[in-house]
Amino acid sequence: MLENKDNRLALSYIGLWITSEYPKKPLPLAVDSIFSLGLHIMRTTPLLWLLCLFVWLPVACMADVFPANEVVLHYRLIGFKLPEKQGISGYRLEVFENKTKILSKESKSPRVIATLPAFGKTYSWRVAYLQKGKISGYSAWYSFSIGKNPYSDTSLSRLRIITHATKYNDMMVFFDNTKTLYNMRGEVLWFLPIIQGITDSTVGQIRDIKLTKDGTITFITPKSGYEIDYQGNILWATPNDGRISGKKTEQFHHEFTKLTNGNYMIIGDKFIDQNPDGSIAAKQDTNKTATKSQATCGMIIEYNKAHDTVWTWASCYQMSTITLNTHFNAFWFDEKNKVIYTSYRNLAMLIKTAYPSGKVLARYGMGDIQYPDMRGGSGQFFAQHNCSINSEGSLMLFNNNYKMHLPAGEREKDCIPTVAIFKEPVNTTDTLEKIWEFSCAIDSQAVNMSQGGGSVRELDKGDYLVCTGHPGRNFIVSKDKKIIWHVISEVYDKGWKPSNVYRTSAVRKDELVNMLYR
Repeated sequence: MLENKDNRLALSYIGLWITSEYPKKPLPLAVDSIFSLGLHIMRTTPLLWLLCLFVWLPVACMADVFPANEVVLHYRLIGFKLPEKQGISGYRLEVFENKTKILSKESKSPRVIATLPAFGKTYSWRVAYLQKGKISGYSAWYSFSIGKNPYSDTSLSRLRIITHATKYNDMMVFFDNTKTLYNMRGEVLWFLPIIQGITDSTVGQIRDIKLTKDGTITFITPKSGYEIDYQGNILWATPNDGRISGKKTEQFHHEFTKLTNGNYMIIGDKFIDQNPDGSIAAKQDTNKTATKSQATCGMIIEYNKAHDTVWTWASCYQMSTITLNTHFNAFWFDEKNKVIYTSYRNLAMLIKTAYPSGKVLARYGMGDIQYPDMRGGSGQFFAQHNCSINSEGSLMLFNNNYKMHLPAGEREKDCIPTVAIFKEPVNTTDTLEKIWEFSCAIDSQAVNMSQGGGSVRELDKGDYLVCTGHPGRNFIVSKDKKIIWHVISEVYDKGWKPSNVYRTSAVRKDELVNMLYR
């Protein structure tokens, strides 16, 4: 009964208090030592143990209550943890603003999910204990604040609703341009808290915010990939020591994903020496003399929880060119089939690779030369982002369709982005086959050309959440090509203007408990 987190914490407080009363005993440094001391005192000095209960019980009870007194939150969608009481039939959460009750919600459980009205406010709350529908008593009062949102102040940025949701009304969506979680009505529920040197303005653009299967949240900065909980606590971060890049720090970009086995994958760069003809130098120049130039090699890096490098895959050894112009911008790990897809925007090419061998299985798209393992797709997508596999096992990507080889004046009429789904070749004689496509030129509310950014993620089978990148247009489209939801992300600058979005990602209602109470 005593071997749990809250009891261990309580006994730690007891141990610290006891040792302060017995100066002849050295203060144990390890929590386990304090825990053991607490158990010893319980067994040998019952009276002292009873006295300690008066110290411990308030601490243990507070650990089961949230939001606790004086805490400042960065969200208004809150997972309340109510003070429990035995022998009752239910709980009624009551929330007040300036002594006015603004929310009352009943539950049989000591957990209640509720959304409060506004950021920048202070609230108080208590619990009414119910017995057969009648109030049998009240908990203590608690008070907390919700901070002001620095990213999504509605006077500075907004989601303008074009088509209200006809399905997925209870879903939420992360937008990485505003570092914000919105509901389907465009209302802000959560924002990424300011963490010095991690999420503040000094680190540059934050991208790829998404929920993991563990209920945590991941995102990437130019500095590192991070995993946080809903409260904003840093749970894990990529190493940043340059052991992969060859520089003083790592060079991470575009995509960061937590795998089902608990490992992490991220795109980074490695800087390698090349010969004057562009080929990779046989021996890397550790002194960095001027005899060789350096090229950028796009890398996938897999780390485990202990920050060990588990696996890497270097794109440059699969290319006829190893310059930054490949613009390695996305990957998808098909964990079931042990296959990784990588995307190269400027080459209009995808590479399919076996994991963990790293063997190239196929290439799709254009490429700067015709490789022996090319399997079609040439001219079917350009400047693509966010490749993945849908529930039917088909290859899916956001096709920016931005044709850099065309004169600038011709791109407007011939570069309409699409959601494109392909059937992959089964035999070496087969080629990539486009089986479904949807044009993102829905109306005149946003420009129809997207030079960069964008994503497509499957919701229910055949329904897709689409981010068009630079135009700021975001929507859900069904398999029969009906628009289910449509919004435009905008910022205010002498009038409302579309705001670039790199990617969006969904949070479903059935994922809420895991996210709020993990």
